[in-house]
Amino acid sequence: MKRSLLIFITAFSISALSYGQGEMDAHRNSKTELSGSARGLGMAGAFGALGGDITGVTANPAGIAVYRSSELLTTMNFSSANIKTNWKGTGESDSKFKFNVDNIAYMGYFPLGDDVVSGVNFGFAYNKLKDFDRNYKSHGFGMKTSLSDFIATDATLGGYSVDGLKYLKDSYDPYRKSNAPWIDVLGFNGKLIQEENGKYVSYLLDNETIDHEMDVTERGHIETYDFTAGTSFSEKLYLGITFSLTDLHYSISSRYSEFYGTTTDGFDLTNGMTEDGAGYQVSVGAIFKPIDELRIGLAYHSPTWYDMDRSFWGKTHAVYEADKIDEEFSAPRNDPYAVTDYRLQTPQRLTAGIAGIIASRAILSLDYELTDYTAMDMAESDGYSDVFDKQENSYINQDFRKASTVKIGAEFRVTPQFSVRAGYAWMQNPYTTSVREGNVGVMLPYTGTIPHYTIEGDVDYITCGLGYRFTRSFYIDAAFVYRTQTDDLYYFPKYLEKGQLLVDSTPAKFENKMYKGVLTLGYKF
Repeated sequence: MKRSLLIFITAFSISALSYGQGEMDAHRNSKTELSGSARGLGMAGAFGALGGDITGVTANPAGIAVYRSSELLTTMNFSSANIKTNWKGTGESDSKFKFNVDNIAYMGYFPLGDDVVSGVNFGFAYNKLKDFDRNYKSHGFGMKTSLSDFIATDATLGGYSVDGLKYLKDSYDPYRKSNAPWIDVLGFNGKLIQEENGKYVSYLLDNETIDHEMDVTERGHIETYDFTAGTSFSEKLYLGITFSLTDLHYSISSRYSEFYGTTTDGFDLTNGMTEDGAGYQVSVGAIFKPIDELRIGLAYHSPTWYDMDRSFWGKTHAVYEADKIDEEFSAPRNDPYAVTDYRLQTPQRLTAGIAGIIASRAILSLDYELTDYTAMDMAESDGYSDVFDKQENSYINQDFRKASTVKIGAEFRVTPQFSVRAGYAWMQNPYTTSVREGNVGVMLPYTGTIPHYTIEGDVDYITCGLGYRFTRSFYIDAAFVYRTQTDDLYYFPKYLEKGQLLVDSTPAKFENKMYKGVLTLGYKF
């Protein structure tokens, strides 16, 4: 009656090595969003060759050298995120409204009175690069495969013994004992799978289908504290350098439930995970102005090197009436092996921009950014897990690629005091074709029990804005940002072995729309 696995391999296989901190975690912590001042956002962030604005300084440190006065500014936003999920025609929707402070900055100009080097510029800025906050739900009917199938397949192909999967408080060490991923340990002890005739199987009956539900809450941010210096030469060449300290916080809580057939049989999987990271980055840039009407910019942004702390917990509740099972199991939150430290290196980025000034009244600007996601790198901090590090990073090299970002912006000065702006930005997804089309399995975190993830699609931004100068010193800018993105939400990965599909997984469509109003207040002196 129980579903059997297609293949059983007793030897230790690569499935035991297919878990690390998780390639999707590396991507989540590496990717940032369109951010900046209201003026910059009104032009879709296309400031890599312009400077003279906090958005331009973030895109290209040489942008600070364009300032010919000092400035204080702050930017706030009001945003509404709307998320819809759809699994084979069954939909859910959720929304969240919130207020954020996007940046606070001081840009200082110190004249030197020299014909070649007219002055030096120093600046400090706090910038929020990403907001993780969102809630979403999903459910569906008639799914043909279960998370328990995935766990049973992984535990079987991993060659883990029953003793190796048993959880013993204060003595179980997945790195030194069986090398079993935590989700396999949780699945076995929580009665999501069982051992039968030398292999692991699900409690799901043959030809039985599943109704499923998922509810997820995410919180957190990526923030930077930027210290920038720059200068110019003969008002033709502008140079700058930025040293950034980065703070990352991310937390997630989720509940995933499966109901077998028309009975009350099934299970709940409840998860929690928190990550905190501190890192640093260096960026350098140049802007060249061959004539007053043309500017060309180029900037290099190094990886951010993070020290990360991760803690997690998982809990299951399984009910199978025919087997007289009503079982709860949870890995204790204070278990020393539910906490891990690791190092993360995000991708490096190269930004090029060109901007034209038309009759001193209009600006047209174009930026192109290339981010090498294959350069993401993870390493355990304990020094004992090099084999896992190599496997993690080989999956990153296989599943990710270089991705492009294009930003186009325009500004027109209607009067000396009043300006209007518009822009468009496109961010390419960083996955290979095989990953986007679901033809490969995805590496889950070794240290964690969360099986779901999203394969993100391209991101589109449409922006517009207004600016008004009340005096020579005080100004206000406003912008509206519309962001849209469609992802694939997987409840658990597909399982493939040597090109053979052992466990299928059908994703839900995951539609993200965000509406953001942005306001910047600035004072020049």
